[in-house]
Amino acid sequence: MRPRPDLHLQSVSLFLLRPLVGPLLLLLAVAGAVVWGIDRNARQIEVLNAAQVRLNLINLLSRDVIDMETGLRGYLLTGEGSYLDPYRKGRAHFRERLGTLRRLSVNEVQRANLRRVETTLARWEASVAGPSLAARRGAAAEPPNGKQLIDEARAQLATLERNEMRRREAAAAASLAALQLVRTVTIAGLLIAVLLLFYAAQRAARTLTQGLHSLNDGAARIAQGDYDPAPLDVPIREVQALRGQFHSMAAAVEQREQKLKAAQQVLEETNRDLERSNRELEQFAYVASHDLQEPLRTIGSYTALLSRRYEGQLDERADQYIRFTLSATHRLKGLIQDLLLYSRVRQQGKVAEQFSAQRLVDEVLGDFQDLIRRSGAHVSVDELPPVWGNPELLRHVFQNLIGNALKFLDPQRPGEISVSALKLPHAWKFSVQDNGIGIEAAYFERIFGVFQRLHGIGTFEGSGIGLAVVKNVVERHGGAMQVESTLGQGSTFSFTLPHPHPPERAASAAALVPSPDTPQGSA
Repeated sequence: MRPRPDLHLQSVSLFLLRPLVGPLLLLLAVAGAVVWGIDRNARQIEVLNAAQVRLNLINLLSRDVIDMETGLRGYLLTGEGSYLDPYRKGRAHFRERLGTLRRLSVNEVQRANLRRVETTLARWEASVAGPSLAARRGAAAEPPNGKQLIDEARAQLATLERNEMRRREAAAAASLAALQLVRTVTIAGLLIAVLLLFYAAQRAARTLTQGLHSLNDGAARIAQGDYDPAPLDVPIREVQALRGQFHSMAAAVEQREQKLKAAQQVLEETNRDLERSNRELEQFAYVASHDLQEPLRTIGSYTALLSRRYEGQLDERADQYIRFTLSATHRLKGLIQDLLLYSRVRQQGKVAEQFSAQRLVDEVLGDFQDLIRRSGAHVSVDELPPVWGNPELLRHVFQNLIGNALKFLDPQRPGEISVSALKLPHAWKFSVQDNGIGIEAAYFERIFGVFQRLHGIGTFEGSGIGLAVVKNVVERHGGAMQVESTLGQGSTFSFTLPHPHPPERAASAAALVPSPDTPQGSA
């Protein structure tokens, strides 16, 4: 019952979660690498953007130098003041942009280069631009040659531009390298995590499957009567506990099985005794009811003879006694006939056949024609289908349901009775509906019992067996009874008859054939 001593047990949660630690840590590392890559890329983009801004400023400074030089040369050549506008604007823009570039510079080397550019251009203004302007205002003169200083300033700006372009390219390369590194780490980390998760899932599934197979094999052995426990090498505490409970249950099942075998033997003997007693009791009831009819017929005949011959010759009390005797004899005769019918329904039957329910109901209504005329009820019958069953037994069903509908009509309103059929997927549903006195819902189950009456003997005729016969016949045909009723408004009694398939007809017929032990006789 206990696991091997060298088997290290752990809880199922720890067993399932421990293999996931490595993949989870790896996924966290991948997430950290992605965050680092995004941050590094963002910083490199900032460096790249700043380098582009400085590069744009350097290009603008080169254009300002060109504007200053061309404006000064045009003025010196033509003497027109409009040529000085580019010079003045270039000079102002140069100073402004040089200050901005100085503030955005990234290192001391760049700032030193900016100072050299500023110094060179100041020398050009002091030694070339200033004297040239002064000389031109005085009289036309050959301007001093400042090309060397301008070329020197341009060369210094070109150096600044090259350095800034290298810085921009380095930032772009660093950003691309960071993205490639993040992509490589992410793909590799995800693949390794997926492999680790697959391995962990496969290992957990293999271990749990092994445990379940072992428990399955144990259940199969128990089903075959082998209750000895089998070893289970699964390092999960809950599975081992389940195994222990499983084998404890097996031991309890084994004990109960032994007790059940003993009880089954006693039960089989008891059932045989009960079946024999039931057959004897049913046969006794059938024979007793059958044999009671002859003396009852004699009593009724002589009592009727006394009534006809001596009515009015005796005192009033004697006449009353004779009427009581005739009434009791009539009720007893009806009770015995109902008992015989109930016994015959339970024990006898003909081979099932297909017949017309429409014709059967028409014949039943013909039997009730006098009662229908006297009650003034209107009976409507829908088109009824052919059905499969015992027509003699089902005649009793329609007789009892239609007879009860006529019996329990409400005298305060004209009687309305309808017989209909509804096709369901697996059966026909027949209904007998009336607008009579109705039944309280509390009595829906009680009315189908034997000798169950809801009214006094003198109120309505009947023995209280009719609905018990109806329910027994319907259930023997594989159907079910249903009642819907509202007190004071009427009732609807419904029953179903299944649609038989060809292979089932033989079984249905066999179920309705009387057994050899069935007592035979006539009422």
